[in-house]
Amino acid sequence: MNIHTKHIFAAGLLTASMALTSCDFLDVVPGNTATIDDIYRTANMTEKMAQTCYDQIPNVFHPQRFPDWTAGNDFVTGSYGTMRWFHWKSLVFDQETPSNTFYALWSQSAASYPTGVQKADVWQGIRYCYNLINNADKVPDATEEQKNDWKGEAYFLIGYYHQIMLEYYGPIPLVKEELPLNAAPSTPRTPYDECVNFIAEQYDKAAALLPARQTTRSGRASAATALAYKARLLLYAASPLVNGNSEYYANFKNPDGTPLMNLTYDKEKWKRAMDAAKAAIDYCEANGYKLYGSATTDPEVGRKNYHDAFTGPNGVANSDNLNEILFGFGDQGTVSYNIKNIAPRMTKTGKPGYNGTGFRGYLTPTWDCISWYYTKNGLPWDDDPETKGKNPYEPVRLENGDTTALWNTNREPRFYASIGYDRGTYEIAGGKITLKCRRGEEQQNDGNTNNEYQTNNGYYCQKWVSSADKYDWTTQKYTCSKYVYPMMRLAELYLDYAEADFEYNGSLSEQSLAYLNKIRERSGLPTFQASWAKAGGIPTGDKLRQVLHQERSIELAMEGRRFHDIRRWKIADKEIMRSQKSWNLAGRTAKDFYQVTTAIDDFNGGVRQFTAPKNYWLAIPLDQIQVNKNLVQNPGY
Repeated sequence: MNIHTKHIFAAGLLTASMALTSCDFLDVVPGNTATIDDIYRTANMTEKMAQTCYDQIPNVFHPQRFPDWTAGNDFVTGSYGTMRWFHWKSLVFDQETPSNTFYALWSQSAASYPTGVQKADVWQGIRYCYNLINNADKVPDATEEQKNDWKGEAYFLIGYYHQIMLEYYGPIPLVKEELPLNAAPSTPRTPYDECVNFIAEQYDKAAALLPARQTTRSGRASAATALAYKARLLLYAASPLVNGNSEYYANFKNPDGTPLMNLTYDKEKWKRAMDAAKAAIDYCEANGYKLYGSATTDPEVGRKNYHDAFTGPNGVANSDNLNEILFGFGDQGTVSYNIKNIAPRMTKTGKPGYNGTGFRGYLTPTWDCISWYYTKNGLPWDDDPETKGKNPYEPVRLENGDTTALWNTNREPRFYASIGYDRGTYEIAGGKITLKCRRGEEQQNDGNTNNEYQTNNGYYCQKWVSSADKYDWTTQKYTCSKYVYPMMRLAELYLDYAEADFEYNGSLSEQSLAYLNKIRERSGLPTFQASWAKAGGIPTGDKLRQVLHQERSIELAMEGRRFHDIRRWKIADKEIMRSQKSWNLAGRTAKDFYQVTTAIDDFNGGVRQFTAPKNYWLAIPLDQIQVNKNLVQNPGY
């Protein structure tokens, strides 16, 4: 298992030895040579240096920090919070500029930043990695295995840090060596395809040096990690945003005229992505990685399989749970903070009332996300002959005599594992409760815009909450699940292969179907073939592409990947600009509550304004453009 946890070695030796004159690109080299020698004097100190190399990985699972988790139109914070606290809104509202950004990844030396700016010095992380590679062989008491581990991790992180920047900013300057202290920042951006090739090479180097699993060094990259990220990299590189996109990037060039994007579509990039996914899958499966749970036809077992793949059984991740995770983020402070803000409000008295303590329930799935989930037959609502033509929003009577929406019934197991809905059961506090989300009820949105911690649409997220999560009103203490956020898991590789196969061959091979069915059958769904047989057969062309995108969006919902998927698919400008729906949160009866509205989409702090090509990538910081005349700005800024 490979769980990235934040290792803090700021105090003492590393603070002194890594004295930095600045935190900008090409200016973050470790300083005092004698102290650097001290770092590599023992294996124990070198191990701390290797851990430090991970520390610039952005925390993308915190809802108030980086945009991955909450700006992908699948998971969102409440409408009432301001941009100052919920930075994803700066992207959706088109508030990011070269001189004003909430995301200080490229540079940390701008004249000013907005309150709440998030900083991760990626270039510094890369610099430390090269320093480790250049010194690892000098450690006198280290074994060859240790040296290979350190160098392999450093190569992986060099690739990974570059890939982070490539996904946020597009083409970037490549750092190919440990550069001299105070080197002049004159490096231009490298054409996109060259960036991809360089990063892929780092992953290959890492895979050759690292073990298949880190059995004694939990939280660290393995060969499986490196191969999986190579597959993700190449899938992105084959996608419409960056593969022959002359619409956006015809004039995107360096000052010397070098084109930064290949404007001619290359179908073979999909083949390269497919091959990389297959190589990663074969390697992972040969080394014991597997999906959590086993194939089942029982919907309840499927629901539990999928839910426990994230929270672990009874709210504690175990070895079976972690076998699916190829790289993860295990900061338990973030886990507990998020559970606090995901779980629905449960008042001290059981009666409605707003309180900032206890569970808050303001981090919720979007209406779009809720709409993706299949019916119990494994089909989209409008394709399933049992639901096609029916009004999904119609109130229906439950067996207990209460009422919910037809949409909330007869859905697939992943829906019930992931979504909490009005009059549905919700796993929490040692058992299950029945959610009551109408005005005047315990899990309501009370309509008071001063009370920002509230559901956006009448739904809640179940995916990251388990029965282990509790709040004690007497002690005012939380008891929370202990698990790992998957930054990369095996299911993604199966989806990578199927998408690349379709884009390259125009259909799904038996291998792709087998991979899709591993995912489906783990969650208690019929096979892809069996489901679509009910709807006249497996679709073709654009329809099949849409279905594959939906398969991916469901399986990876609320995991931070859709933020990047809708960009690489070149549909972010359409997806982000679509107003999100909600139940009528003022409704006190089923008849009034189950009316669809978009009123809640009027966000505090701005309105939706996402344009292409501008908002697909962040702006290069103005301070870097000013000191490096070879840097060209991203299109649209």
